[in-house]
Amino acid sequence: MDGGFLFLSRLPFRRSWHPLLRYGGAQYAVRLVTDKVTGPGPAGDGVLAVQPGWRTARTSLRVLVVIHSVTAATRIADVLPAFHDQRVQLFCVQTTNAVFSAGVEEYLGARGFRSLTWKQATEMDFDIAVAASLGDNLHELNSPVLRLPHGNGYNKRWEQGTGNREQGTGNREQGTGNREQGTGAFGLSDSTLKHDGRVVPAAIALSHPEQLDRLAEGCPDALPRAFVAGDPCYDRVLASLPRRLHYRSAFRLRPGQRLITVSSTWKADSLFGLDPTLVPRLLAQLPHDEFRVALVLHPNVWASHSRLQIESWLSDALRAGLILLPPDEGWRAAVVAADWVVSDHGSVSMYAAAAGRPVLLEKGARSSLDPRSGLSRLFDAAATLEPFAAILPQLRRAEELRERTQAVAASWVSSAPGRSLRLIRAESYRIMGAPPPETEPVLLAVPAPRIDDAPPTSLWTYVEPVAGGGPGEFAVRRTPAAVAGALPAPPSPHAGVLVVSDEELDHRLAGLADIMRVPVTALPADEESWSAAVFEHRLGVQLTVVHDTASARIRSRDGRTASLLLDPVAHPADAELVFSVLAERILTAKDALDDIAALTPLLLRLSPERTVAARFRATVR
Repeated sequence: MDGGFLFLSRLPFRRSWHPLLRYGGAQYAVRLVTDKVTGPGPAGDGVLAVQPGWRTARTSLRVLVVIHSVTAATRIADVLPAFHDQRVQLFCVQTTNAVFSAGVEEYLGARGFRSLTWKQATEMDFDIAVAASLGDNLHELNSPVLRLPHGNGYNKRWEQGTGNREQGTGNREQGTGNREQGTGAFGLSDSTLKHDGRVVPAAIALSHPEQLDRLAEGCPDALPRAFVAGDPCYDRVLASLPRRLHYRSAFRLRPGQRLITVSSTWKADSLFGLDPTLVPRLLAQLPHDEFRVALVLHPNVWASHSRLQIESWLSDALRAGLILLPPDEGWRAAVVAADWVVSDHGSVSMYAAAAGRPVLLEKGARSSLDPRSGLSRLFDAAATLEPFAAILPQLRRAEELRERTQAVAASWVSSAPGRSLRLIRAESYRIMGAPPPETEPVLLAVPAPRIDDAPPTSLWTYVEPVAGGGPGEFAVRRTPAAVAGALPAPPSPHAGVLVVSDEELDHRLAGLADIMRVPVTALPADEESWSAAVFEHRLGVQLTVVHDTASARIRSRDGRTASLLLDPVAHPADAELVFSVLAERILTAKDALDDIAALTPLLLRLSPERTVAARFRATVR
């Protein structure tokens, strides 16, 4: 034969391969691979460039990546290093009837995938097809399917009589009449693994041996095809733990600030579905200078409701400083960076607890969990979220239970931590009938996310002298004004002052301002002209503040000024806090403008763990 070779495999052969040969008591399927090309063939011109005779690289293994949702795409992306091989040509196809397809095309395009149509994918032969979904007409492929989970541990029950619907996609196969009564866990049952009585995947990845018993009960025919693969997503979390400080820096956390990551799966029984106002309440309840809040929403929430709608629902929280993570990546960095994770029955709870993060769980959907799953065991160990109770005692309880929840989650999240890529690659190359590369697959930490958040532009500022302290010692609490209405009462019994940035676009809040401030770099005119315009249009404003990280000028409505020079502080962002507190003192304390220099050294008690110290010099005119 001219420039070709025979490819033999002991695995079940595809419809387009030649009949079986027998040798040494074993059966082999044979495929002829040749460099001769007589035409574009059924795949069409779109993939002709990687056919023999047209391509540049002489690849011998074809790997098809099957994508039905952004969730599945991100899980498959975790295992792509297992196929980093000069012999491999990757192809990609998006399923045609998945409900949560929104965002998939953009995800694939941004990462440079070569995409096929479903017709092309079903008419071509591949050495393996990798999928993180079920259903979606996978049975139409001519290639052996490696099925990866798109969550951790096959935690959800399979509800009888629901038909062949994939939990997580809402996708029902059309025209098959395949409505078997299923039992057990989703992904481990007849109804989720078979089509017309035939097991579809050639290999089924499990994260833990305990799933073998559940698979044997739910779909015994599939048991010979199962293998323990660990969890590649969890392995990336582990690889990312040493980079925690990098992620906290990316989230712009100040020294001493603590991060609460809130995570919600999808559907009406999720945390966000049950309590969409939880995040604004947390932002209103927690002191702004002590805490930050990040929100992770399952990609299906984005796919079903749209970015516009989600940002509309969260508009007040976003203006209060909420960090909203994108649907494709960033959530693992938010888990690693977090001091606490508030979550539900989604897989993020398992990953967070196993990584050692204190978890506080909404347990309303517990009945949907398989009681033998790892997540159900974590539910037994973890603290329960009481959504309308004070959050700080609940966070302390989660911290007290941290060692227990970590031990439970780490025991069940994966039986092969750090080894998942190696196991998946070994099984994949066994299916393809080729030796794997000699080098180890690369396990990558997740990248630091790019955050588009903005600091709150309006803050209610509460300042109270510390009993027995010096003249410059104050307890300070600030609350974003955009979410102040989320609580039935102000967070402090003492009267607050509203300090508003000149960047505030909310006309109502700007009109309520007591103090208006602007960084020197954002001044639209000279300080005196800007102050005059503010006093003209904002009748409630009594003071203006123009500042940078080392100095400020505070001007009163009657024209008096205080020029302040600040010694270096621990963090540049603390300068804005210092100048806001000094302006509050000038506004509320008797004769404070003339006596402002008496407040140095300034000690601002933000929490029992954090105090901002500052020295300054003042010139009053």
